[in-house]
Amino acid sequence: MYEEKKMKFSIIVPAYNVAQYIEECVESVLNQDYDNYEVIVVDDGATDETPQIIDNLAKKSEKIIALHKENGGASSARNQGIQVSSGDYVLFLDGDDFWTSKSFLSSLEVVLTTNEKDVIIFPYTELYDEKKLTYHYSKCSGNYIEDAASGLFNGPNWNKCIKKSCIDNNQLLFDTSLIAEDCIWGANLLKVIDSYEIVDNPQYMYRQNRAGSLTNVVKEKNVFDILKSISIGLDNLEKFPSEKQEALKVYFAISYISILPFVHLYKSNFDIKNYLTNYEYLLQYSKQIKNKTFKYTGLVAKGIGVEKAAVLFNKLLGLYKKFKKLGIIKS
Repeated sequence: MYEEKKMKFSIIVPAYNVAQYIEECVESVLNQDYDNYEVIVVDDGATDETPQIIDNLAKKSEKIIALHKENGGASSARNQGIQVSSGDYVLFLDGDDFWTSKSFLSSLEVVLTTNEKDVIIFPYTELYDEKKLTYHYSKCSGNYIEDAASGLFNGPNWNKCIKKSCIDNNQLLFDTSLIAEDCIWGANLLKVIDSYEIVDNPQYMYRQNRAGSLTNVVKEKNVFDILKSISIGLDNLEKFPSEKQEALKVYFAISYISILPFVHLYKSNFDIKNYLTNYEYLLQYSKQIKNKTFKYTGLVAKGIGVEKAAVLFNKLLGLYKKFKKLGIIKS
């Protein structure tokens, strides 16, 4: 009796007002040299031509599932995609990004065939107009604390290939109340996985500085959401093995340090100020962090106090932006 082949990969694409980019995004998946996948494109109430482009693409390929919903944010779009997905593994691809290699999925399949993992983490390239900046990961040690210190788990949702059962069995959906949703989602993923692997082959192109992108500005809610995520994530840590407890503290130390240059802008927000004080102890984990920028930022903040450090880092960030605009600093 013929047994239908199980779907291997579900690629979930949240799309909002990305008419200029969505075709390139979806085509980068359809051009793969591997065919056991589905592409779930979720139109999040777009007001431009994104919905029509998605529908036209779906007419051309049976691999595309086109969904349309009222605007609720990228988290709700991803959640809807998760709910209808049927693959053994899930990947996320933002509607203005794209994959750079036709062999991306086949390379993941090779890894999973050799040694099935809960999560595969892969590096990525940031695209700034015509400039590119690629991030690589060193080989994972298999030690949660050491790999958390390398920033391995702090990356975004879209640089991971996740076993669907890990998501389903642990109700690992995105918090739709947060715009900085990756912080707590990544921590929750770290809590539930038993195995992971790195494929040091950057094939994801993350588009930066596009007009209308919400990721260009660190708003007050971004800062608040990250601090709130730290509070939520550190609650009930005692339920987890000691190694994961320490790994999560290092994970959240990196998240805490990442918002220090911006908190001074919102110093009048009592909740932000309160969170900042309550979790200042995370700075003690700075010495374990492998990334030198985060390490020394954390050590300086620990040395002079978080309030003084926030003022200092904000001024330095302002100077950096000014010099970059004048062409004194090039990147």
